[in-house]
Amino acid sequence: MTPSELKSVLRGVLPVQVIPFTATGEIDVKGLEENTRFLVDFAQGEGGRDIVILTNGSTSECYALSAEQQRIVIRTVVEASAEVPVIAGVSEPGTELTVELARYAEQVGAAGLMVMPPYYHYPTREGLYRHYEQIAKSVQIGIMVYNNPVVSGSWVPADLMKQIARLPEVIAIKENTTSIVQYYDMVRSFSPDELNLICGLGEKEYVAEAAYRCDGLVSVIANFAPEWSYQVYEAGRNKDFSQANKLLAEFEPYYNVLASVNRSHPYATIMPDTRQENYAYQAVAKSAMDLVGLHGGSVKLPMIDLTAEEKHKLKAALEEIGLIYAVVTMMTKTPETILS
Repeated sequence: MTPSELKSVLRGVLPVQVIPFTATGEIDVKGLEENTRFLVDFAQGEGGRDIVILTNGSTSECYALSAEQQRIVIRTVVEASAEVPVIAGVSEPGTELTVELARYAEQVGAAGLMVMPPYYHYPTREGLYRHYEQIAKSVQIGIMVYNNPVVSGSWVPADLMKQIARLPEVIAIKENTTSIVQYYDMVRSFSPDELNLICGLGEKEYVAEAAYRCDGLVSVIANFAPEWSYQVYEAGRNKDFSQANKLLAEFEPYYNVLASVNRSHPYATIMPDTRQENYAYQAVAKSAMDLVGLHGGSVKLPMIDLTAEEKHKLKAALEEIGLIYAVVTMMTKTPETILS
């Protein structure tokens, strides 16, 4: 898929995958395949939906995986979703390592790449541009800039993004700023012909950004509730904010559990409030995957799994939403089998 071809389909919901592990900490390849096929089946339903699968991102715990494990994730997902485009995360602390993984992703058939600014040492503006330039020169598939200051310590402002966007392979931004002012600056800086703008912070942030322009959203929840996430996307695309807010309210039981887990799992950071994110959401999403009959499992240290009490509250929330039985029905399994 050429960069322009990817740009033409890069919209809608981008489920960012969680990765299931075996008891010994290896990739649960079969579980990952089944999770991926679940998303592919949803994407192909009702005449086709705007779905692009995103894997090996920070939600996928790429930072805790070896180079070989990252390759297994990318290869497994690409092979399991031949009918649906896959964007592979290839974010490494250094440019050479990023290029190496990017070339591998292209070789095994990824439709595009998600590339975060290099982390550990903060790059200069010139160094950041050269990072993307070197990657773009090394591949022939599309690149989505992952503009995430929480995990990289860097944020690419609109004027620097203008320079990076001149690279023909750069076709989209996954924008993770929590500032609607900064987001609007991106909107007015780029036309739809130049870059696709993808909300990187899920359904709630997407609804706000859709008031300006937002071509799609990256969602953790879409891993186990794709129908709900897609309805939020359509409401935002149609500027039906009454419907969007109604949908968000329907998922409040889940958000309440997530907020409770965040409070009980305080984190240590020097980042200011506007640049903080509690990654306990990974453990919540993985437990939800298990509860609906998909494959979630445990998180890798230094992240922490939910307690038994938290899992019980999450199960009650999913039952209140009606999600467990809805997903089980999609998977043609019985609730008794899943919840036993």
